[in-house]
Amino acid sequence: MNSYERFFAVMRGRETDCFPVTPYNGNFGIALAGMEISGCYTSGKALAEAQIRAWEKIRQDVVVAQSDQYYIPEAFGLKTRYREGALPEVLETPLESLDDVDSLKPIDPYRDGRCYVYIEAVGLLAAYFKKEVPVRAPGAGAFVLAGHLLGIDRFITEIAAAESEEDERSVERIFALLEITYDAHYRYCEACVKAGAAIVQCADSLASLNMISPKIYAKYAFPYERRFFERIGALKKDYDFYTLLHICGNNTLIAEKLMATGCDILEADYQIDLAYYKKLAGNRVCLMGNLNPAGALLRGTPREVEAEADAALEKAGNGGRFLLGSGCEVAVHTPVENLLALVRAGHSRKPVF
Repeated sequence: MNSYERFFAVMRGRETDCFPVTPYNGNFGIALAGMEISGCYTSGKALAEAQIRAWEKIRQDVVVAQSDQYYIPEAFGLKTRYREGALPEVLETPLESLDDVDSLKPIDPYRDGRCYVYIEAVGLLAAYFKKEVPVRAPGAGAFVLAGHLLGIDRFITEIAAAESEEDERSVERIFALLEITYDAHYRYCEACVKAGAAIVQCADSLASLNMISPKIYAKYAFPYERRFFERIGALKKDYDFYTLLHICGNNTLIAEKLMATGCDILEADYQIDLAYYKKLAGNRVCLMGNLNPAGALLRGTPREVEAEADAALEKAGNGGRFLLGSGCEVAVHTPVENLLALVRAGHSRKPVF
């Protein structure tokens, strides 16, 4: 089986020759390719070339067109500074307060911000790999996008104040902001699906329980994640793709809700008990993960990476519906030997049904 066949077989609950290996190789891939990072987050062609070069060295089962987080927020007027050798630096948010929400307009992902960079990269990767390797598109969820537009600290503070003071007007303003960012997320991901993405995602890391409470998640993040997956899922009648939810941190207390969002794949961070998630998920959600990007992958030996990968496969691999990967983005300076060890670990074992 090739990677494309292997991935789609896992998603459909069928037997495979081995476990697909799907580390999140965005900026790591750029570094491994020996390319300049700012040149890649401003050029879809350069970003695609970087990921192709990196794949040729690693041969993982999914390639991802990913680098920075600000390509959608810039469509709303977020001001950033691009620096050689570094990710963009935020200079000014487009909103000073919740009262400014009505100034925001729906985005055109093909023209506004740098959405087009990632859409182009997805299209170029899909055209290059065809039916050999699936392409994963990045995509930030409504909750974290709202944080970028208002400022992360200010956004969380506004929610806390609205809840503690039972300020209904502020709550309405927060929901108005989330409606706009939810729609922007959808428009961008729709374009990625049409460009050829096999995976589109809702990366809503600000909705982590490391940042907010289960009550805040249920009220402000969950409804928009669920609506996104339902809305984007309607495109499956015409396009062959799957959806993914990623939220960093230990989200065990909301694990059931995460699985109820309607996502096809739940990317689990290293902080959770993978065996518990597998028991809870059964076959309704495919799990992905969950090696610690700052642990053995970054600082350990290939043997230690293989041992951690074997442990993840023991916990979640039986019965299939599991993608072996990193719990979050692979660190730029991760030794290439460790990524190769991760691929070996998955490709040397076959799911037991």
